[in-house]
Amino acid sequence: MIDTSAWTQFGRSDNAEFFEVEPGILAVVPFDGCDDNEETARASIRIQLEYLRARQKRAGILVFMDHILSQSAAAREVYKTEPDPAFQACFALVGGTTFGRAVGSFFIGIHPPRVPTRLFATLSEALAWARLTVGPS
Repeated sequence: MIDTSAWTQFGRSDNAEFFEVEPGILAVVPFDGCDDNEETARASIRIQLEYLRARQKRAGILVFMDHILSQSAAAREVYKTEPDPAFQACFALVGGTTFGRAVGSFFIGIHPPRVPTRLFATLSEALAWARLTVGPS
């Protein structure tokens, strides 16, 4: 279970909730057992970019992979082509389970996004890398 109680929720899609963890760091928390398809991927990118553009801020994005049951090739293509590096500094994929890490590894290996993307076993590792990648605000 991901403790989001100290984070500020700013959005919700059909398969995930979106939070500001701290200035410069956002989190995508998929619903347990969700599927990620082209439509939900587009919604995810849109929600993130609307939030960041409205504030004229750049952020690292933490994505919790363990709850995703499946991800379509069309969703991976959206994540590859639609992020805006001017606002989305990086994607730090958090996958602690074997399945979560497999989905994350496949995503990075087959369809690497336009922004730096790495897979981490823990939130603390992902957060440290995202902070470094975003840099001072």
